[in-house]
Amino acid sequence: MDEKKNALALVEGKKGLLKDKHLTLITFYLGDFIFGIPAEKVVEINKDLEITPVPLADEFILGIMNLRGHIVTVMDLQKKIKLQGNLNYRLNLIIKRDNELLSFLVEKIGDILEVPVAKLEETPDRIEGLDREYIENIYQLPDRLLLLLNVNKLFEN
Repeated sequence: MDEKKNALALVEGKKGLLKDKHLTLITFYLGDFIFGIPAEKVVEINKDLEITPVPLADEFILGIMNLRGHIVTVMDLQKKIKLQGNLNYRLNLIIKRDNELLSFLVEKIGDILEVPVAKLEETPDRIEGLDREYIENIYQLPDRLLLLLNVNKLFEN
């Protein structure tokens, strides 16, 4: 019986820790959607970087670029997540996973947000206008949904 109480107290304690934990997100816009990526995954934001096309690459690969001696793959995020519409790209967002770098183009950078982890919600079964498999969680902003990108999923393939 004491083991059950101890286990329950441990679980309740972890829930309490989650309530206090926040996630810092860099937000950006693509079409009518606002996306977020954990700030620790963002290396830098640039504009006007030279992209070299790569023959026979997947349709969502725009090419590669040289970032201070590192070769970085440049992805068309719109095609990767199957986002509908015509976009006006202006900025290049460079992200990392372990020692890998990946770049994709965005229309506009938004705010840096502190989001309570406890307020993150599961991704709905369907999100109109894009492929939900690249969305890790959602967060309800006052006027719209913030879609948290699954960075690991972007690095696959």
